[in-house]
Amino acid sequence: MEYIGLLAPIAFVFAISALAQVGSLKKEVDELKKEVKNKK
Repeated sequence: MEYIGLLAPIAFVFAISALAQVGSLKKEVDELKKEVKNKK
Protein backbone atom coordinates (compact mmCIF):
# COMPACT_ATOMS: atom_id res chain seq x y z
CA MET A 1 0.00 0.00 0.00
CA GLU A 2 2.93 2.37 0.56
CA TYR A 3 3.84 2.56 -3.15
CA ILE A 4 0.42 4.06 -3.92
CA GLY A 5 1.44 7.12 -1.90
CA LEU A 6 4.59 7.41 -4.01
CA LEU A 7 2.67 7.13 -7.27
CA ALA A 8 0.07 9.76 -6.37
CA PRO A 9 2.26 12.83 -7.16
CA ILE A 10 3.28 11.31 -10.50
CA ALA A 11 -0.36 10.64 -11.39
CA PHE A 12 -1.18 14.22 -10.39
CA VAL A 13 1.46 15.60 -12.76
CA PHE A 14 0.18 13.40 -15.58
CA ALA A 15 -3.38 14.59 -14.96
CA ILE A 16 -2.33 18.24 -15.08
CA SER A 17 -0.39 17.77 -18.32
CA ALA A 18 -3.35 15.91 -19.85
CA LEU A 19 -5.67 18.80 -18.92
CA ALA A 20 -3.23 21.28 -20.45
CA GLN A 21 -3.12 19.28 -23.69
CA VAL A 22 -6.92 19.13 -23.84
CA GLY A 23 -7.05 22.89 -23.37
CA SER A 24 -4.58 23.56 -26.18
CA LEU A 25 -6.40 21.08 -28.43
CA LYS A 26 -9.65 22.93 -27.83
CA LYS A 27 -8.01 26.23 -28.81
CA GLU A 28 -6.67 24.66 -31.98
CA VAL A 29 -10.10 23.30 -32.92
CA ASP A 30 -11.66 26.72 -32.36
CA GLU A 31 -9.03 28.34 -34.60
CA LEU A 32 -9.65 25.76 -37.32
CA LYS A 33 -13.40 26.40 -37.11
CA LYS A 34 -12.78 30.13 -37.63
CA GLU A 35 -10.60 29.40 -40.65
CA VAL A 36 -13.25 27.17 -42.20
CA LYS A 37 -15.95 29.82 -41.65
CA ASN A 38 -13.76 32.49 -43.26
CA LYS A 39 -13.18 30.39 -46.39
CA LYS A 40 -16.89 29.90 -47.08
